[in-house]
Amino acid sequence: MSAREIVYRIVDIDSVETHPKNVRQGDIGAISESLKAHGQYRPIVVDERTNLILAGNHTWKAAKVLGWSEINAAFIRTKDDNEALRILIADNRTTDLATYDDVELANLLKQLAQTDGGLLGTGFDGDDLDELLSDLEQNAINESENYYSQAVKVPQYEIVGDEPSPQELFDTNKTDILIKEILESNCPDDIKKFLIAGASRHIIFNYAKIAEFYPHQTPETQRLMEKSALIIIDANDAIANGFASFDRTINKLRELDDYNE
Repeated sequence: MSAREIVYRIVDIDSVETHPKNVRQGDIGAISESLKAHGQYRPIVVDERTNLILAGNHTWKAAKVLGWSEINAAFIRTKDDNEALRILIADNRTTDLATYDDVELANLLKQLAQTDGGLLGTGFDGDDLDELLSDLEQNAINESENYYSQAVKVPQYEIVGDEPSPQELFDTNKTDILIKEILESNCPDDIKKFLIAGASRHIIFNYAKIAEFYPHQTPETQRLMEKSALIIIDANDAIANGFASFDRTINKLRELDDYNE
């Protein structure tokens, strides 16, 4: 099948009719808003043989609701009623099969929402955008949890060598120097306490040694190491304790920040 001959005309709106076998349920309100905002930018498709609408039945209905007397139509000629019915169904079905890139759609809607016209005439409103952003956030959370709870292979800690000494597990040289400087400063005591807490961030942990140290320890010591995230035995526990939630938090804050800009 090659390209059909198409004849474009602006016709009396009552000179064509909706197809009696069109089972599609369109949103007349949303289409009306689009017609009011943008006018008709795509013709309806009419079978020249019967004057029945094959594509754009709900555009025609929305135009009638708005009181239009004329409509832009593209006329084609079908060979029989069966071909006309196939075109009618194909037009509806191919629309059903289309999907969105939800992330890009959300970005486009957020961009339009910040303009003078907002989302008028897009078929979306603020509630739709909020729901879309909420779904994207929930999907990100689910993917994050699946990644850490299913995709991550937690290492097995078994004794394979001598037990390292506790002194081999971490290096506090930089922290000790910084704390000494803080204590000798003229800062108020409450400020010193704050700075000393921050200085602990400079402690260097030797995780290879820690992994070897862990299986030699008592259950109580092992439990405390796990709670401190020095060792991760269960990925779900890591998520519950907040050690694997950074991407979730960042994504959420980024979405909210972008939406509120």
